[in-house]
Amino acid sequence: MEIKKREVIASVVIISFMLILGFTINEKIQLNLLESYQIYDTAAQIDSKELFEYGMKTNLGYAFVYGNLETLDPVSYSEVFGEYSYIKKEEQEYREHSRTVTKTYTDSEGRTQTKVEIEYYWTWDTMRTESKSSTKISFLGVEFAYEKIPFPSSHQIEIIDTGYHKRNVYYATDTSFQGTLFTSLKENTINDTKFYQNRTIVETIEHLETGSEIVAFWILWIFLTIGFVIGFYYLENRWLD
Repeated sequence: MEIKKREVIASVVIISFMLILGFTINEKIQLNLLESYQIYDTAAQIDSKELFEYGMKTNLGYAFVYGNLETLDPVSYSEVFGEYSYIKKEEQEYREHSRTVTKTYTDSEGRTQTKVEIEYYWTWDTMRTESKSSTKISFLGVEFAYEKIPFPSSHQIEIIDTGYHKRNVYYATDTSFQGTLFTSLKENTINDTKFYQNRTIVETIEHLETGSEIVAFWILWIFLTIGFVIGFYYLENRWLD
C-alpha cells in the first residue's frame, strides 16, 4: 500500500493538533487534581466518635473518618439465609431468541460466498425485579439514614429454581464493613460522602493522590489520536476509490 505525501502531512497535522489539545486538557486536569489534593491534605482525620460528633456539630468541613459502617435494621427474604443491608431478587425465565446472522464460506470452486441464516439461542431473561434496603445505619457509632453513606456494591448470594426454566437470582450487600469515610461535616450531619472499604485514612489519601486520572487520560487520548489517523486514511482511500 503506497503512502502518499499528503497523507503523511495530514497525519502530522492531526497528531500535532491532538497533542496540543491533549496538553491543554492535561493542564486543566492537573489543576483540578491539585485543588482536590489540597482539600485531602488539609482535611481533618478522625477515628473517635466524640471528635466525629463534635466535627458535625461545629461545621468542621472536609474530613477523613475511620470506623465501622453497620446496618441497624438488616433485611432479607424468607427463602434466603442471612441478613443484609440491601437485597435484590430477580425473577428470571430461560427463553429462546432468534437473530439474523451473515456467514462467510468458501464454495467448491474456492470463491468466498456469504449467506444469511436464522440463529437460535437461549438466555436467562429478567422478568421482574424487587429489592429491600435498610433504613438505619451507623458509622463510628453514630446513627444515620441508609442513604447517607454509599454501601459497597452488592454481590450474588443465591440462585433458587422456581419451576421449569424459571429461577430467582439474589444479590445482596453485607451488613458490616470497616473503612474510611471522606465527607463534609456540617449542619450536624455528613454530606457528599464516599466510603473506601478496607482502607485506613493514610491508605485512602494515598489512593486518592496517585494521579491515575492523568495516566488514564493519556492512554485514552493516544488511542483516540490513532483512531483519527486511521479514520482519515480510510476516508481518503475510500474517496479516491
